[in-house]
Amino acid sequence: MPGIRIYLPYQSVPVRARLGYGTELSRMEIMVLRTVVETWRKPGDDAEGAPRGVNLSRLNYLLQLGRRMTLDLVFDLWRREHITLDLYTGTVAPSPAVVEAFRDGAQSQLAGGEYKLENVTVWLDRVSGHLTGRTGHTRPPDRDLVVPPDTLFAATMDDVRGSDVVRAVQEMLEDQQHYDATGLSARGRALRVMETKLPLSSHTQMTSRTTYLPVDITVRRDPESDVVRVTAVQDSRRGQVHCERISSLLTQFVEQRPNHKFSRRLQASLETRLTNPPTMERSVARLEALAEQALTAAAGNRTAVHEQLVDAIQTARGQVNFRVSGEAQVKPMGTEKECRDEARAMISRAERQVVLVASTVRYDGLADLLPALSDVARRGVQIVLLWGQRHDDRIESRAENILEELRLAAKAEQFNPSTLVVARRSANTNVDMIIADNREALVGGSRYLGLRNDVQQLGVIVEAVGEDSCEPVEGLLRWVRRSMPDGATAARVFFRSRDFVGGTEELVPAADRLNWSDLPSALGRDAVSDAAVRGWALAWRRCSAEIRQTLAARRWPSVTLIENAAHREALWDGLRTATSQVLISSEFLASSVVTPKLVEVLRQRIRAGVQIQVSYYHQRKGSDKAVSMLAALTTEGSSGFAFKRVQSAARALVCDDDVVVGNFDFLSHEGFYTGQPGRRPAAEIGLRISGGGFAAQTAALLGAPVLRRQRPAANKLDQVDHHSHQLLLALESQVSPVDRNALISQAVRTGDSLRLLADLREASAPDDVLRVAVASALRNRLADTAPKLQVWADWLVDDLWANYRFAEAWIIRRSLPDGLLPLPIVAAAAAAETPYVAEALATASLADQLTTAQAAALVSLAARQVLAWPLLPQQPSVPPLVANEVREVLVLLSGLKVLSDDWRALADLVVQCPPEIDDPGLAAIARRQLAHRHRDGKVAEAWDGADETLRSLAGTSFTFEAGLKTHARLMHENGLFGRLRTIVDNRDLTALTHWTRAEEVNDLAEFLDQTTAQVMLGRKNNVIHSSKRRAYLDRLKLVRAAALTVASFDDEHADPRTSYLLTRAQPVAERLAGLWPNLCADLDNHPRLERRLTEHGLGAISTISEWGGHVYH
Repeated sequence: MPGIRIYLPYQSVPVRARLGYGTELSRMEIMVLRTVVETWRKPGDDAEGAPRGVNLSRLNYLLQLGRRMTLDLVFDLWRREHITLDLYTGTVAPSPAVVEAFRDGAQSQLAGGEYKLENVTVWLDRVSGHLTGRTGHTRPPDRDLVVPPDTLFAATMDDVRGSDVVRAVQEMLEDQQHYDATGLSARGRALRVMETKLPLSSHTQMTSRTTYLPVDITVRRDPESDVVRVTAVQDSRRGQVHCERISSLLTQFVEQRPNHKFSRRLQASLETRLTNPPTMERSVARLEALAEQALTAAAGNRTAVHEQLVDAIQTARGQVNFRVSGEAQVKPMGTEKECRDEARAMISRAERQVVLVASTVRYDGLADLLPALSDVARRGVQIVLLWGQRHDDRIESRAENILEELRLAAKAEQFNPSTLVVARRSANTNVDMIIADNREALVGGSRYLGLRNDVQQLGVIVEAVGEDSCEPVEGLLRWVRRSMPDGATAARVFFRSRDFVGGTEELVPAADRLNWSDLPSALGRDAVSDAAVRGWALAWRRCSAEIRQTLAARRWPSVTLIENAAHREALWDGLRTATSQVLISSEFLASSVVTPKLVEVLRQRIRAGVQIQVSYYHQRKGSDKAVSMLAALTTEGSSGFAFKRVQSAARALVCDDDVVVGNFDFLSHEGFYTGQPGRRPAAEIGLRISGGGFAAQTAALLGAPVLRRQRPAANKLDQVDHHSHQLLLALESQVSPVDRNALISQAVRTGDSLRLLADLREASAPDDVLRVAVASALRNRLADTAPKLQVWADWLVDDLWANYRFAEAWIIRRSLPDGLLPLPIVAAAAAAETPYVAEALATASLADQLTTAQAAALVSLAARQVLAWPLLPQQPSVPPLVANEVREVLVLLSGLKVLSDDWRALADLVVQCPPEIDDPGLAAIARRQLAHRHRDGKVAEAWDGADETLRSLAGTSFTFEAGLKTHARLMHENGLFGRLRTIVDNRDLTALTHWTRAEEVNDLAEFLDQTTAQVMLGRKNNVIHSSKRRAYLDRLKLVRAAALTVASFDDEHADPRTSYLLTRAQPVAERLAGLWPNLCADLDNHPRLERRLTEHGLGAISTISEWGGHVYH
C-alpha cells in the first residue's frame, strides 16, 4: 500500500481550443445539406456555362433561416469539406461523398461541422511535465505535504507534445460532462476537440493560479544500496514517464536537501525493505488477476471490482502506449571508427539542425568532424553545441577558432552566423551524443569532440521508424533545451516537429493509433442474470488479453530516457529482477560502488540461475579489494559468473531484455549529490532499450553468450466481445419477449454474427436468447451457409428437436444440404398428429440404410399415432383411415431385419390392437381408468385446480371496451364460465360433465369471437387485439383443461360401450406392460437424437403401460 500521499502544484496554462459540437451532423446541418443535395445542378443537366450549384441567395430563400445563420452553417459545412464553395459565382455544391451518403441513407454518419472557439485552462505539473485538464484542490489538506519550489522542478510547456495538449483539453471536457451529469448544470451537446493552440512563447509568464493534485508515493531505504528511494505509484491519471520523473526528482530532492521540512515529512514514513520496481509486467499481471476475480466476485463487490479493473486497465494501457511511443530503429556500434564514421554521415544527412553534446571539446575532435560540419553550415543547417562536464571547463582556443571558421562558412553562403548556437558556459553534463534533426541520434560510443580512444566502444544509433516522428530523439532535444545554461541560447534550439523539414504537429503518434476495445460497462444492479455477469467478466478477460496481444505484435525495440540517479536505480533494480542474464560493462571500477552488499546481491542472483558477466577497462586507485571480491566469485565454483578486464570502454547494463547505454559508468559512479557542497554534479542521460532483440545484439558485442528468451504470450482464456457484453446488459432491462427478440436481431445485423453467437454460448446465455440469435443469423442465409454457420444451423435443429418442436426443426433441416438426422425421419416427426403422418412414416421406412435406432423411433412414433392420438377439438380421436395406413406402415417396419425383437413386438401389438377402441383411443381409456383408480385422492385436488384456474380467469383485466364487455359476458352468472363458477362452487360432477360436452366448450376460439361480436354490435372496434386475444384464449383453454380433468372422474362403468371397450383394451395394455421394461432398457443403446424421438413416442403411451401393469397385478 502507498506510504504517504503528497500534493503536486499544477500551474494554469491558457489554451485556445476549437471545439466541435457532437460526433455527427446536427438536424439543422442535415437540413441544409439535404437542401443542397436535392437542388444543385449536376454536370450535364443544363446548358453549358450555367452555374453548377445552389446560389446562396436561393438557399437562404428556401431555408428561411436568415442570411447570417445560413452563411454560418454553409461555412461550417465547407470547413468539414462536405460542400464546395464557389466565391466567384456565389454557389455551393455537395461533395461526392455527401451525395453518396444521402443516396445510401448514411447521412447520420457524416461528421458535424459546427464548432466554437474558446479559451480554456489546463494545468501543468512543474515536477513531471504532466499536463491535465482535471482540477484538484485549491487548498491542499496539508501544506507540509506540498512539493516545494526548487530548481529541480522546472518543467515547462517545452516538455509537452501537441497530442498531450489535445488530451488535456479532452479531459477538461470530460470533467465538465461528469459535472453536468450530476445535475448541477444543464447538459448541452457533446463537444470534441478539433484543434488547440498554445501561447506564442513557452517562456511566457504563467498566471498565478495553482491547483494541487494528489499522488501516492512510497519512501523506502534500500537495505542493499543504502539509498533512500521515492517511488510514485502509477495510476490511470499519469503516464509511466511522468511517474518515473516524479520518483527520480523527489529522490534527488530528498538526497540533496535532507533537512528540508518536506524531506523530513517524507522520511517520517521511511521503510527499510526491498521493493520491486513498478514495471509493465506487474501492471498486466495485476489486471489479469483482477479479471480472474471478476468471474467469481460476490454480487455486492462487483462495483468495486469494476472500478479497480478500470483503473488497472487504464494504467496498463498507458504503459503500453508509453512503450509504443518510444519505438525506434536501434543499431549498436562497437568500435571508435564505426562511431565516428556514423557521426560524420549523420551530420551530413541533417537538413535543419545538428546538435552536438560533448563532455569535452578538443581541437582534434572538432577537426575530425569539421568537413561534415562545414558542409551543413554552408547549407544553412543550424549547429547547436552543448559542452562541458565541470563547472570550470573552458573551450580551448584552437577549438574556438574552428567554431569561428564554421560561422564564417555560414556567412559566406549568405546565412546568418547565428546558425551556430554555442552554450555560453559549461553545461555541466557528462554526455556525448549527436542529434540530426528530430529523426536520428547517436548516443555514447565515443567522446566525439574529445581525444580519440581506439578501444572497443558501445554507441547506439536511434532512428525513427518509417515516416513517424521519433519520440526518443525529440525527448533528447527537449533535454538539450532544458540543459542549456542560459535561456536565450535555449530558446534558439529547435525541438518541435513543426520546426523541421516536413514536420507537422498533425502527425498522429503511433501510440494514439492503437485500436483499444471499448471497456465493459458496469453492471447496473446486483440482481442480474448469470449470463450478464459472466459476459461482463469474460469481456474484462478479453480486454486484459488484448494487452498481451498488443505487446506480442510489437517488433521494434522501445527506447526511453533515463536521467541522473535513475542510472543507479536501474542497476539495483535490474540486478534484483533479472531472471536469465545480467551484463555490466564499465570503463572504470571503483570500491565505492563494488561493495560487499553489491557482491552479495550478485551471489544471490547467481544461485538463482542468472548468468552474470562483469567487465571493466581501468581500475580506480584503492579498488584492489573490489577486484578481489569479484574475482572470488569466480573461484566459488559457479559457472554462471564471469569477471574480466577487457580492452573496451563500453558503458552498458544488460538485464534480460533491457539495455541501458550512455556515458554513465555503472561500476565507478560516486553516487548522485556526493560532490562538493553547493555544486551540482554533472548531468547524465542514457537510453533504456527494451525488446526487439537488442539485448542479444549487445551481449554479442560485449563477448557474452546470447540467451534467447521467449516472448510472453497471451493466455488462452474464455473471452467475450464488447458488442456481446452490451447485448447481455441490454437484455437485462427488457421484459417483453418482443423487445428482447428485437434487441437480439439488431445485434446480429450490426455485428459479426459468428462472433456474437460464440460469445453468447461462452457467457452461458439462456437457450431462448441463443435460439433467437441463431435464427436471426440464419435469416436469408440457409441456402449458402458457411461451414461455421452450418454448425449453428445444426445446433438450432438439435435444440428444436430436443424441445419436441419437430415442425420448426423440419423447416430448417429441409433447407440445409446436410444434417445430423435423415430428412425423411425429421419430416415424419413434423407430420405427427396430421392426416399426412402415414405417408411420411412410409417414406421414412423405405429410406436406405435405416439404422436400428431409427427404425425403433419410427415404430414408437407410429404407435403414438394409433394408441395415443392427442385430444384435439377438431379431431378427438385418430381418423380410421390414418389408423389403417399407420398399421400398414408398422407391418412394413416389423419386416425390417434391423428392427430388434422388442420393437417388432410393439409394432405387432399396435397392428393387432382392435380398431374399435381407436375411438376414443387406448391412451384415453387408460387415462380414464387410472383416474378412476386414484379418484379418492385426486378428485378434491382436481376441483381445487379448477377453482384456482377459474379465479385466475375472473381476475383478468382489460383496458379497452371490447375486452371488458366480452369478459363481463363470459363471467356473468348466466354466461358460459359464470355457470361453471356455480358448478365448481357446488362440486356438481354430473353438471360439470355436461358442461364439458357443450358445443361452445369444444370450440372456444369461435365462441370467443362470436361473444365479442355480439357485445360490440354496431361499434367500430368489435374485435379483441390479436396479442390480447391469444393470451385470453389460453386462459380459457386452461379452465377447460381443468374442467376436463375433473370430468374424467365421472363414473361411466354403467355405460355398456365403456364396459365393452374395457374388455377389448385390457389385454392390449397388459401386453404393453410386459414389453415396457425391455423397451425402456433398449433406449440406452440409441443415439441421442433418435432416442429423443423414441422417448417422445413412448411418453404418450406410458399411461397405457401403467394401467396395464395395475390390471396385470
